[in-house]
Amino acid sequence: MENVKRVKKSGMVNKLGKALWAHYERQCGDEHQGEPSIQQNTPASVTQPPSYVEEYLEDMPDEGEMFLEEELLSNVDDVDEDVDFLDLPQMNDDEQHEDENEFIEDESNLFVRKLRIWALSHRVTHVALKELLSILSDIDGLHIPQDPRTLLKTPKAVGKEITTVSGGEMWYQGIEKSLKHHFRSITPSVDVFVINLFVDGLPLHNSSPTEFWPIMMQLYEQPEVPILTLGIYCGSSKPHNVEDYLRPLVVDLNHAIEEGIVINRKKINICLRAFIADTPARTFIKGVAAHNGYQGCTKCKIAGRYCKAGRKIIFEGVAAERTDAEFRGGNYIIGHQKKLTPLLDVKGLDVVKQILVADELHIIHLGIIRKLLKGYTVGALSPFEKWNHEEISEFSKTLVSIELPAEIHRVVRPLQHVAYWKGTEYRTFLNHIGIPFLKGRINDAAYHHFKLFYVAITLFSSQHFASYWKHAGKLLEKFVVDYSDVYDRKYLTSNVHNLLHIEADVTMFGALPTISSYPFENRLQFIKKLIRTGHRTLSQVICRLTELNQVENEMSKDRSEYPHLKYKKNEVILQVKPNFVLRTGNRNGFFLTIENDVFKYSTAFIENGTIIIEGYKLLIKQSSFSYPLSADVIYNFDFKITDVAVETEKVALNDVKCKLVAVSLDRGKTYHLSPLLHTLIV
Repeated sequence: MENVKRVKKSGMVNKLGKALWAHYERQCGDEHQGEPSIQQNTPASVTQPPSYVEEYLEDMPDEGEMFLEEELLSNVDDVDEDVDFLDLPQMNDDEQHEDENEFIEDESNLFVRKLRIWALSHRVTHVALKELLSILSDIDGLHIPQDPRTLLKTPKAVGKEITTVSGGEMWYQGIEKSLKHHFRSITPSVDVFVINLFVDGLPLHNSSPTEFWPIMMQLYEQPEVPILTLGIYCGSSKPHNVEDYLRPLVVDLNHAIEEGIVINRKKINICLRAFIADTPARTFIKGVAAHNGYQGCTKCKIAGRYCKAGRKIIFEGVAAERTDAEFRGGNYIIGHQKKLTPLLDVKGLDVVKQILVADELHIIHLGIIRKLLKGYTVGALSPFEKWNHEEISEFSKTLVSIELPAEIHRVVRPLQHVAYWKGTEYRTFLNHIGIPFLKGRINDAAYHHFKLFYVAITLFSSQHFASYWKHAGKLLEKFVVDYSDVYDRKYLTSNVHNLLHIEADVTMFGALPTISSYPFENRLQFIKKLIRTGHRTLSQVICRLTELNQVENEMSKDRSEYPHLKYKKNEVILQVKPNFVLRTGNRNGFFLTIENDVFKYSTAFIENGTIIIEGYKLLIKQSSFSYPLSADVIYNFDFKITDVAVETEKVALNDVKCKLVAVSLDRGKTYHLSPLLHTLIV
């Protein structure tokens, strides 16, 4: 009887029953072909083995189990190959999914596959999912697992992949494993993966010092591939030892660069493009002085000065550029280099040029723009005159009334909350709102100074303007030089100084969005949401990331083709790209043609296999400004709503240059147009 209990508990009874019945049918030939088999009967969750199976097991001696297993495995082809009968009795519920042996998934089971995708996409908890599976199991003919971990294909024994390092724990799966996992069902169409690497710290809880330091990888110019997590450090602070943290990456990266990676029998070469990190993470991985140190600039040899008025280190002027050869030769040990970094062992890496500073999120949006707006609202740029409470309240009403296109997912909040704005809100303000909004609300000197910054960053934000990048660098130089005159010398911090190095990074690597930390930061927040309890946080995240890889693969398979038309009531919606839509109305209707004509979208149709747009042409448009260059260069226009034609004209979709964002500050009487930068043709 003990044999029966042990076998039942392990889930082995159903498997043995199926196998024994199949064996019995084989021995009896055609005699019982008309009788229903166990595998054709009710679902596994309610299937019962023939009654004689229990009697057979009860009378069977211990050594008989081995005979039964060998006999069935050698004679029955219907036994699943991945079931190891010898291991089943030793299963531990803490390590093995409880119904792993009761559910063998049929790849054709569309319901189970969609249920898995739904649960992962919406991050359904295991508790809720277990209750749902229990309810669904009562439906006759529905073959589903009973344990959420089985449904989600949760990996087992992830703790064995975690190692102890100084200050915490480290999990590193590597470049090859990450890529093979993602491309396990598809073969890459390219022969070379150009990769960006990213490191940063992520605090996990408000009531605990625990934080993650992930190492992430992005495949350049392959937006359909999600950000891949190569490894994660977990501890009560940042890694104590940069050697422990980065050495696995360095060894792995060198091997991948030298040997390449074979994916589905196709060899893929690996090329390192750049390291992307915010200022604290950048100084940590390079082992150099902090950004507020006298030798804190990672790009040039400028020496900071202590400013008594601001009680901080400021950087004035320019200096000679640092070089990789001098860095490796130890020329900067006095003042700049503090510790040796494993990155020096990465073959072919230029530790000065390929570790970037031109990150639009941290240096521009959360750096310069946040500082300016806090200066205007709360006086963070004293002695620059700030807005009073009445002005802030009035300006906020105007700000929140602005309608933004569908591609901009986060609305801009009132100025009273400017200290809590996200990076995307500062980006929206800079790219589309700042020029019309600040005019007349700050003094002329500050407004002209802001235009220097706006024009330069706009030019650096798209390959479309590559011929103007040198000029944009000159504009940023003037912005930095004039900063102390418009505001004060004490505000010449490292963020302001690093603007001088944007041109070099962009010229070498491409437009700002291609070297941005936005995709990585979004992934960081996504990872943080995967944590459900404070217990074994690293193991939780490893399991969730492995599960979610299936969803991301599924999404990449089911991509729609673009462009295409959607029909909604009396409206025809033109989806040009995944993040580029044209619709009727002022929010999503304006676009620019290659002839620099502005149209307002009306409808679209297909003619001879080509999409044709009907739209209302803008008859009169004015350049928004003439300093520091004509606004026409960056497609900034002002117009009155009465200047739009009443008759439509036809425009071929191939003649569309970009979508325009229309911002009105007077309830639709006049508008300011600016390009939606990611839609610009290159």
